[in-house]
Amino acid sequence: MCDPAVSGFLTQTLCAHGGRLRLQELEETVGLSAAQLHDTLRAAGPRRFLVVEGDAVVVAVTDVRVCVRKECGGCERLHLCKLHLMGRCHLGPSSCKYSHDIMNAENKKLLKKHDLSGLSEIELQILLLQNDPFFLPDTCHFYNKKGHHCTQRNCSRLHVCRHFLMGNCKFPQCVMSHNLLESHALRVLEAGGIDGRIASNFQAICVYKHLEFNRQPKKGYVHNYRPRNEYWKQPAVARTKEVKTTSETKESMLRVPPSEGPSTPAPAQSQNQLPTGARDKDKGPSTPAPAQSQDHLPRTGAGDKDKGSENGFAGRAVVSINLPSSTAPAQSQGQLPTGVGNKDEGKKNSSSDEDSKDNKKDDCDEICLFYLWKYCKNKDKCQSVHYHLPYKWEMYDGLNWHELPMAEEIEKAYCDPKNSSLPSRNIDFQTMTSTFSLIRRLSTPSSVTKPTFLLTTQWIWYWKNNQDKWIEYGEQEEGNSTTSPSSAVIENLYQADPCAIVPFQTDQHQYELNFKEMTQTNITFKTRRQICRRPKFVSSEDVQKIKTSQRDSSIPNQTCPSHWDASALPDFGYKAVVISSVTSEYNGIKQLFHQTMKNYSIRKIRRIQNPSLWKVFQWQKEKMKRENKGKEVQEKQLFHGTDVLTMKTICTHNFDWRICGSNGTNYGNGSYFARDAHYAHAYCQATAEGYLMFVARVLVGDYVKGNAAYVRPPEKSADKLCLYDSCVDDELNPSVFVIFEKHQIYPEYIIEYESERVKEQNEAGIRAFGQEGKRQQTEAVYGAEKKKCVIS
Repeated sequence: MCDPAVSGFLTQTLCAHGGRLRLQELEETVGLSAAQLHDTLRAAGPRRFLVVEGDAVVVAVTDVRVCVRKECGGCERLHLCKLHLMGRCHLGPSSCKYSHDIMNAENKKLLKKHDLSGLSEIELQILLLQNDPFFLPDTCHFYNKKGHHCTQRNCSRLHVCRHFLMGNCKFPQCVMSHNLLESHALRVLEAGGIDGRIASNFQAICVYKHLEFNRQPKKGYVHNYRPRNEYWKQPAVARTKEVKTTSETKESMLRVPPSEGPSTPAPAQSQNQLPTGARDKDKGPSTPAPAQSQDHLPRTGAGDKDKGSENGFAGRAVVSINLPSSTAPAQSQGQLPTGVGNKDEGKKNSSSDEDSKDNKKDDCDEICLFYLWKYCKNKDKCQSVHYHLPYKWEMYDGLNWHELPMAEEIEKAYCDPKNSSLPSRNIDFQTMTSTFSLIRRLSTPSSVTKPTFLLTTQWIWYWKNNQDKWIEYGEQEEGNSTTSPSSAVIENLYQADPCAIVPFQTDQHQYELNFKEMTQTNITFKTRRQICRRPKFVSSEDVQKIKTSQRDSSIPNQTCPSHWDASALPDFGYKAVVISSVTSEYNGIKQLFHQTMKNYSIRKIRRIQNPSLWKVFQWQKEKMKRENKGKEVQEKQLFHGTDVLTMKTICTHNFDWRICGSNGTNYGNGSYFARDAHYAHAYCQATAEGYLMFVARVLVGDYVKGNAAYVRPPEKSADKLCLYDSCVDDELNPSVFVIFEKHQIYPEYIIEYESERVKEQNEAGIRAFGQEGKRQQTEAVYGAEKKKCVIS
C-alpha cells in the first residue's frame, strides 16, 4: 500500500501540471528515481495513478465524485455547485442553491479521507473534471437509441456510447464511438468548458475502465448495475475467490495501452445514471484505520502499518481498489470505520461540555485544543474531536470506533520507546492492533506546529544504540561527546515532509534520516540504526495543573511557552535564564550557530523570558495570519549582532532601529537580521568574556528585495492596502532580512561565545598559572621548614 502522504503529494504534483505528466518529468519534479517512482505507482495502483504505456504518461485518478442530487440527505460525495467549479455559475454564493465552498467542513472531511486535503481549489478542479462524468455534457439520446445515428443538425450533445462513459460497455468492439477526441466530441466538450487536455486524460481513464470491465467475468445484462451489486451479497468464501481474480486484474492492468482513435473515451453521465460513490466507503477498511493519525509511528521498518491493515482487511482491500468507480456497489454506513454518511444530521449536541462519546467524528484524528483548554465556540460543529485529555485511544469493532478504557496506562506504555507492545492489554504498538482488532491514537497537534499553545503533543525522537538502548536526539550518549539535532528540529522536518530523507552532520560523521523507513544511516560506513517517534507522557493530573496554573489566560496562544522556567516570569521586563548544555533546546541553537561559526565555542546560552513581548509577538502573528487568509506566517530564527549596552534595552523593549540605531540601510531603514551567524558576528562588540549575539524569532512573512529608500515594505497589491512583511537582500536565496515592525520580532536567546584560539590561550594560561602557583607554594613551605630548623 502506498503511503497516503506520498500519494497526496504525487496527485498534487500531477494536478498542478494539468492532471498528467510524462514519467521522466514526474521523476524530475518530485525528485524520485525511476525505480522508486515505479514502486510508488505500483503500490498505489491504477485507481490512483494510471500509467499510459505507449506515451509513458502518468494520469491522476480519483474515486471522489460530486453529488448529483438536487436535495441530498447526506452521502459520500462532494456537495458543491457544478457550474461554479467550472467557472460558469453566474449566481453568487448567496443566490445559488448549491454550495460554492469547496473547502467547507463536509467536503474537507471527504477530501481528507481520500488523501486529497492538500490540493488547492484549482488542482481539485482539474482532478474532478478529468474523472467525474457528471461534468461532461450529456450524451445524445438519438445517437444511443435510434440506430446509432443522430439526424439533428449541429447537435450539442456527445455522440459517444453512454455505457462506455459509465464504464460498463460490454462490447470490446462496440459499434458506437468510444472516442472523445474526435472533432464533434471535442467541439461539444469545449463548448461545455472541457478543454482538449482534460478530454485526453478522461479518454485514457475510460479506456482503462473499459478494458478492465471486459476482462472480468460478467453475469446477466452488463448494462445494469444489479449483477455487480449482488456480488456483495455473496458469502465470505465466494468473496475470497473473487479477490484472487481482481487482484490479478489489478496487477495486469497497471499499465494501459495508449488511447488511439475511436477506441478511447471519457465518462459523461446524466444525473440519474450515476452511482452513489460506494468506492469511497470501501476505502475505509482497506487501510488500518480511517484518517489514521500520524501516531502509527514509530515503526522500526517500512511497512509495519501496512502489515496491520493487510492482516485485518486483506480481501476487502483488494476488491475495493479494483472496482471501477462507476460500478462500485453502494455500501451501508454500518460497514465503515470512518463514520461516513450523514450520521449527525438532525442531531444537536445537548451539552458542549460532554466529551466526544456522542461526537461521531470517526474520520478525524485531531483533538480540539480549545475544548481541551476551556471552551470551543464551534461546539458540535467543530471538525476536531472534543476530549478531556490531549490523547485518546480507540478500538475498531468492525463498524465504529470506541474509546478504550485505561487510556493513561496505554499512553504511558506507548510513550516509552522501549515498549513495542503492552502485553497486559494485548496491544501491539507496531501494528496498532489489540488481539485482532485495530486501534488508533488521536492527539492534539504537534507542539512544533503550534509552539505557543499549551497542551499540544510534544514528540520525542529516539535512535537505538549498539546496546539496544533508545537515546533521545539532542542528548549526549553516555561516554560520547557527539551531539545530534534536537527532537524539535527533527519534528519540524518531519511535519514539513513525513516521507523525506534528511541529511545531518555531527562533529564526526554524516548521517541520513529516512522518515518513511524510520532509519538512520551513516553515509560513510552505511551503518543503519532504528529510529522512533513517541510522545512525551502527560497524565490527567498534569493536564489539570497546566490548566489551573494558567488561569489568567483566556485562550491558549496568550500564554508563555511550556518550556520556559515558571519561576522566572516577571510581571514587567525580562529574566535571562541560562540553558543547560545537555538539553535539546541548547543543542538546537548550538547547531544553528556552528553552521557558520565552527572556529568559535559557546560559553553559555541564555533564554530571554519577557512575557509582555512574547504576548505582543503572538498577537502580531495572529494578525498577520488573518491578513494572509488563514495561512501560516513564515517564521525564522535569525542572528543579530550589537553592542553590550544596547542588549538590555532590546531585552526590555524589543528591537527598534529608531532608538537603537541601525548598522546598515542598504535594503531599507529597519532592524537587520542574518540567516548566518558569521554575518552577525561582524557587528558584535568584543568584551572581556568574549562576544554576545542575539538569536531572534522573526516573522519574515512575505518578503521582497529591499531598497535603501524604504522606511516600510513596499505595496504587494495594486490597491496599495496590502504590504509585504519584510525586505531581503536576495529573493531567491535570502541571507539578510530587514524588519520594519518591531512586533514581528522576539529576542529569544543571547549566545555568549569566544574564539577557539582565545579559549586555548586562556586554558594554557590557567594551566601555567596553576603550575607556577604550585611551585611558589612548594618554595614557601620549604622555606618555612628551613627557617624552623635554624631557629631551633
